[in-house]
Amino acid sequence: MWSWLLHRITGVILVFGLLYHFILMHFMGHNNYSYEAVMARLSDPWWKVFNIIFLLAAVYHGFYGLNGLVTEYIRERPLRKLMRYLIIIVPMILVFFGIKIVLFN
Repeated sequence: MWSWLLHRITGVILVFGLLYHFILMHFMGHNNYSYEAVMARLSDPWWKVFNIIFLLAAVYHGFYGLNGLVTEYIRERPLRKLMRYLIIIVPMILVFFGIKIVLFN
């Protein structure tokens, strides 16, 4: 029950995050995606919080959906077990490096 609800919540977070991204990057001027503008945004603590929340939402939402596909469409037990291990390990690696980039860049 909670994983399903969290999947829906992360979907809403992704929609609003993408809307914010499109408005900021594509409608607020062409200088918002220069190196200096990106570095200025990354120095803001609230921007870092936004990026980490967006990263966590995207990774959870994507890999929860992938787990649903693996559960429904892969019938061979060894392959399904391998895929489930990968669905646990790969997101952890992505989140680790994503947070590292956001916080220490």
